[in-house]
Amino acid sequence: MIQIRNLTKTIKKRKILNDLNIDIKGITGIIGPNGAGKTTLMKIIATVINGDKNTRITYNDQHSSEVKIGYLPQYFDIYPDLTVMNVLTLLAQLKNQFNTEYIEELLVQLNLTEYKHIQMKKLSGGTLRRVGIAQALLNKPDFLIIDEPTAGLDIMECIKLRNSLLNISKKNIEIIISSHIPEDITGICDYLIVIDKGEKKFEGDIEALIAHSSDLVYETIVDKSDITLINDEGIILNIEQLSMEKVRVRILSEYLIVDPAYKKVHSDFISGYITLLKGWERK
Repeated sequence: MIQIRNLTKTIKKRKILNDLNIDIKGITGIIGPNGAGKTTLMKIIATVINGDKNTRITYNDQHSSEVKIGYLPQYFDIYPDLTVMNVLTLLAQLKNQFNTEYIEELLVQLNLTEYKHIQMKKLSGGTLRRVGIAQALLNKPDFLIIDEPTAGLDIMECIKLRNSLLNISKKNIEIIISSHIPEDITGICDYLIVIDKGEKKFEGDIEALIAHSSDLVYETIVDKSDITLINDEGIILNIEQLSMEKVRVRILSEYLIVDPAYKKVHSDFISGYITLLKGWERK
């Protein structure tokens, strides 16, 4: 577990993070809008930068110098002319963790064996992210910290990367993922932190987050031409095509809808997350 207490980060007299108190455990997702402070928080957890002077962070009741941390930043694009194997070998040597057999194990674990002799600049985005995870695992870390793991990846690359992370989690490595993409969180994480404008808005499991939108979600079937009218009732969450003329629309509404054409349905992660950020309660 990572315990964070009184974490504040000020940059150029502006508070990026404001007095965060968080417990991070298992596979934890840190989610929030762009500009919420997620990347700054991840850098502090990864010990890349420090919080302000009153910040206290412990890792399994130890200081950061007593545990091993693996970190993949949002942008990982190094040594473009070197091959995957050369990059991992070089980074392992720099970390004093050179072990050819272990590097080969990582290549197999992350489905990178066929790319080991390919230059970094020739890799797809998803493959490059998996190389980034491999380098973060070179020191056999206690904590793996990944910022925006699937940013810019296509659907198949996202699936491969999520499968890799789930396999890694079975090795008693605690994983912290920062993302603004809901599928990254719901598909991998069992514990959530939501931050917005540098402040913690939520900490708990996914079911507790979903409960924030209980009784606020509706569905209705309308003509395609009438979709814009739905905006007057609430936030459109999803549109499902039923025929050439008809669509099923799922909406989130702050207010009770009495129109019988709207059927109340179960809430989900997206509806709970939006409700939380909006600060809505049933009115």
